[in-house]
Amino acid sequence: MISRLRKKPGFSDRLSLDVYRLQLATGNLSSTDDFMEMSQLALQAGLPVEAKKVVDEGYAKGALGKGADVERQQRLKTLVDKRLAENQKASQDEPAAQASPDGNALVNLGFNLGGAKGIALMEAGIKKGGLKYPEDAKLHLAILMIQAGQKAKAVQMFKTVQGTDGAHDLANLWVLFAR
Repeated sequence: MISRLRKKPGFSDRLSLDVYRLQLATGNLSSTDDFMEMSQLALQAGLPVEAKKVVDEGYAKGALGKGADVERQQRLKTLVDKRLAENQKASQDEPAAQASPDGNALVNLGFNLGGAKGIALMEAGIKKGGLKYPEDAKLHLAILMIQAGQKAKAVQMFKTVQGTDGAHDLANLWVLFAR
């Protein structure tokens, strides 16, 4: 079901990282290319914490750190570590995110921080409004809730995700996973 989702007419490429997240959560992410692509997409999205988790899991599963592309994989790992260090400085920018005219900065900061603090920031960002992709924000909040062990709240949030670009379909698959 997950692999067919990307081929569905109208599926937005911006949700590719979310497909990888679901594959990782369900244990269906295993190839070197998938781990590399997911970590690169996470970096592009400004989520070095997530990229670090993906790279670490790729090395732990033996998908990274071997083969013909070892040097490229090591360069990615080094880049992730560098961005993570930069992010730790930037994560102190909560006042700037709060002062932003819309909720995008709060949603992004919250997702990157994770845990209870991240959930609270994301909820505040969604409530603030003016989001570029409000359905994506709800999807990401619910994913963060799953990661924090709040399955019941996550399922409720997943059920509010709408749209025809794939966000709603992803939310439905996450509900199946949560149960």
